[in-house]
Amino acid sequence: MSYDDQGQPANNDPYSYQDPSQYDPSQGYTGYESGSYENQGYDNSGYAPTPPPQEQQPTRPQLQQLQRIPSGIPGFDQIVGGGLIRDRVYLLAGPAGAGKTIFSTQFLYNGISKYNENGIYVVLEETPQQLRENVYNSFGWNIQTYEDNGNIVVLDAISSRLGLSSSERFVVPRPFTLESLLYEIQNAIQTVNARRVVIDSLDAMSLELTQVDLRSLIQRLTMILKSFGCTTLLVSGQAETSNQGRKSVEEYVVDGMIRLHHNLEESVSGETTLEQNALQGNSLEEDSFSMKVRSRKIEIPKMRGTSHSQYQHPFIINENGIEIKSEPEVTKRLRRAIFKAKQVD
Repeated sequence: MSYDDQGQPANNDPYSYQDPSQYDPSQGYTGYESGSYENQGYDNSGYAPTPPPQEQQPTRPQLQQLQRIPSGIPGFDQIVGGGLIRDRVYLLAGPAGAGKTIFSTQFLYNGISKYNENGIYVVLEETPQQLRENVYNSFGWNIQTYEDNGNIVVLDAISSRLGLSSSERFVVPRPFTLESLLYEIQNAIQTVNARRVVIDSLDAMSLELTQVDLRSLIQRLTMILKSFGCTTLLVSGQAETSNQGRKSVEEYVVDGMIRLHHNLEESVSGETTLEQNALQGNSLEEDSFSMKVRSRKIEIPKMRGTSHSQYQHPFIINENGIEIKSEPEVTKRLRRAIFKAKQVD
């Protein structure tokens, strides 16, 4: 900046106006050069710039009471704190023959017949017709009637995987891709406004994916299902010993885990009769040493957002489906030990 002999700004200076309070006899006017205009909220031209809009701080969502949905499976809601939590994804695991498909179908069927909640069943390992016939002949659950009424969708995801044609109304088109599977699941949910979803099973997809890709798929699937407000069962055929070692990929992603057990156990003479086992739905197998009872148990290794039983609970499969006993397995074993002790005395 240039000044005349009296210390005034030269007339040819475009910034000719200066605040007299900024005059310093030793330095002249310092407002522009020292940046004091900027300190007062002005830019270097001496004009006040338009202040930037204030960024609105996002508000945290208020904490909501978790909503539970009844499963309709006798004895189950009591061991998970009153029912499954809505909008959550659960892993239903167990070996072949443990009752996973029965549990899943009962959960879906009860949702429609008792609680007015539509649902979809995604079949990846058996055909839709096999599912319909099996549950109808075993338990009288007429899925097809609810399909005709628009309450349930059985999504055929096995035919395209095997390169076969399908006459089903809801089917994943050929060639089978994960993107097409996700699209058809969303389409089925929107078609019937589903609130309950079963995907049976993850094993079919895990054979075609790496562990990293499988985890990514489950995460995407979980986000999609939650965005629609669905409570979901992901079925997995994990072996009995899988909980002894490294956890599976899906266990880390889901909100809770339901594990079904299916083991042979020695029966205790005088405690369990053949008639009692028949009434309880247990099967008996005899080897060269002793009579063994095939027993079924359920446990809850993981359940976010709720308290749950820490024990294994016996359950039976009868003409009405699955029924879970409220007595923990640990109590049953205690009674057995007491019985044996009395026999020794």
